[in-house]
Amino acid sequence: MTKSSSKNSFARGATHLVSTFETRDFGADAVRIGDLNGDGAPDLLFAQTFTPAKPGTNEILCRTGEIRCLTATTILGEMLWQYGEPSVTNGCNAGDIPVQVYDWDGDGENEVLFIRQAVYAELYPGDPTGFRGRAKRYEGTATLVALDGRTGHEKTAFPTPAPADGSIAFADLTGRGRREDLVLKDCYGEHVYGVSHTGELLWHWHGGPWPDPGHNCPQDPKVSVADKECEAGHYPAVADIDGDGRDEVFIGFALIDHNGRVLFRKDTGGGGRHSDANYIVRLADGAWRLLFGNHGVHCLAADGTELWHNPLVFGEAQHVVAGRFRFDSQLQAAVIDRGFPRTPEGKPAGLFLFDIETGKEIWRRPQLPGGWCAACMNIHWSGAGDLKEILVYKRGVFARGVGSPIAIYDGEGNVVDEIDVPAAILDNEENVTSSPGDYFCCRADLWGDSRDEVIVAGRNGVRIHANRRVLAIPTLYNNTVYHGM
Repeated sequence: MTKSSSKNSFARGATHLVSTFETRDFGADAVRIGDLNGDGAPDLLFAQTFTPAKPGTNEILCRTGEIRCLTATTILGEMLWQYGEPSVTNGCNAGDIPVQVYDWDGDGENEVLFIRQAVYAELYPGDPTGFRGRAKRYEGTATLVALDGRTGHEKTAFPTPAPADGSIAFADLTGRGRREDLVLKDCYGEHVYGVSHTGELLWHWHGGPWPDPGHNCPQDPKVSVADKECEAGHYPAVADIDGDGRDEVFIGFALIDHNGRVLFRKDTGGGGRHSDANYIVRLADGAWRLLFGNHGVHCLAADGTELWHNPLVFGEAQHVVAGRFRFDSQLQAAVIDRGFPRTPEGKPAGLFLFDIETGKEIWRRPQLPGGWCAACMNIHWSGAGDLKEILVYKRGVFARGVGSPIAIYDGEGNVVDEIDVPAAILDNEENVTSSPGDYFCCRADLWGDSRDEVIVAGRNGVRIHANRRVLAIPTLYNNTVYHGM
């Protein structure tokens, strides 16, 4: 492990607040980004889910993925359209939700796709009141709905398996030459489905010890696999690893072929059934690496051979992201080891950087006390060369009236920028939740200058930050009428 460099380029206030607006009625801590009005610029889509009140109180629970309202705006806050009814008491999402923005039908314009839930007819005893992440018995099917991105009007819809309402991932499972098929899963990762572009149920993977509640679809899947020792985790990773023109799906500790056949399953060595993170990356020589977080972080070859494993400190690799953050090795993996409240001492989470080829730890950085929701992603913040930085958010205490801050690290482990999250954009006395202080954070190149901006959304407002440092663009500072020179 290397120590932090003495040269730290951190400078508070080096970001520029380029957009801020209120979202009181329609706000949500789940946002999707994509061009919706067809003007070539990215827009924002706010997804509110139903959040019922705790019986006998005014406390709102964050326990459903039932989408009640979708609101499209520009990045400056101009409303484009709204689907459903907004509410100041909705919009708190405890995890992922099934909504995406994508040109799904290939017509050159984006659609908004979401899953409408089936009826949760019977819950499991012991599951929290109001929770709708799994059911012992469902009535009816879930429904995939595609909306016109320009208007919010419904374009098409078809039934999908009842449990498949936790997230949507696009993949090419049928050789269409484009990712137009679907990988759908439930909240817990007990059920994963491969569904074709036309709604055909290709395969079903059932993980964990719970019984299968049934799909409620008229068509049974062509291939069914049950694995009591493994859950799919939070979100699948997809890639055409075998080069046959169709994607494989990496879920939990298993690699699933396009047709539902299990290519391998990694024995986790008693670390539990649940995977917190899955990531697929390709090296310069064409070799694939499959990363997952469980009791530590694991790196596998394409055939499932474990190349290295690091147990970390607390043993919970909540986020695993591969990228090139420094030049002295080909690729690195940034990993969040979740701390408080998973440890009796209440120790903070940690950010680790590993060399992907060797598994060697390059550095580690502790996060702020109380930052049990710390998460990371890669970000092209500097816009110079091939290197990216690491964005870490929800770093500190998570409480009402407190905005847990955001930091951007370079490949040396230095904080190059820090962004405060104001309490004004978070929940307040009108929309009290069981996850106070929660917010959504992502990055995207909103201005087209080759650098990512940071988008922060709470239930009551949005803040978009840009890097205000000068970006040297050769075609501009070496300007001439002889452009071929």
